[in-house]
Amino acid sequence: MSLICAEYRCPDHGIFEEIVDRPAPDEMFCHELLEDGARCCRPSSWTISAPRPKVLSVPCYATVRGGDTERRPGMLDTRPLADGQSYTAWSADQAKTQRDRRHKQLIDKGLTSKKVIVGGG
Repeated sequence: MSLICAEYRCPDHGIFEEIVDRPAPDEMFCHELLEDGARCCRPSSWTISAPRPKVLSVPCYATVRGGDTERRPGMLDTRPLADGQSYTAWSADQAKTQRDRRHKQLIDKGLTSKKVIVGGG
C-alpha cells in the first residue's frame, strides 16, 4: 500500500491536501479550525489535482507576446493560421517541415544520404 497526496474541496474553506492511502477516498472531513476553536468536519469531496508545471520547461521568451523571433526546432508555429492561411495548407507545411527535419537528422546520423535532384533545369 502506498501513500499519496490528494486534494479535497471543502464547501466552506476551499481546497486542502491530505496524505491518504492509494486509491484516494472519495470524501474526507475538513480539518480547518473555526473561530470558536472547533474543527469544521464538513464532508469534502475528492478533487482532481491540478498539474504542477515544470519550472523553466519553456524559455521565458516563448511566453512573451511577440518575444520569440527564433523558434526552437519542433516548436509548433501557428502564426500563418492567424494570418489567414487555410488549415490544410498549414498542415501540409507542418508535415513538410517535419519530413525535412527528420531527413536532416538521418543525414547527421549517417543513416541516409542527401537528396539529389536530377534535371532541375
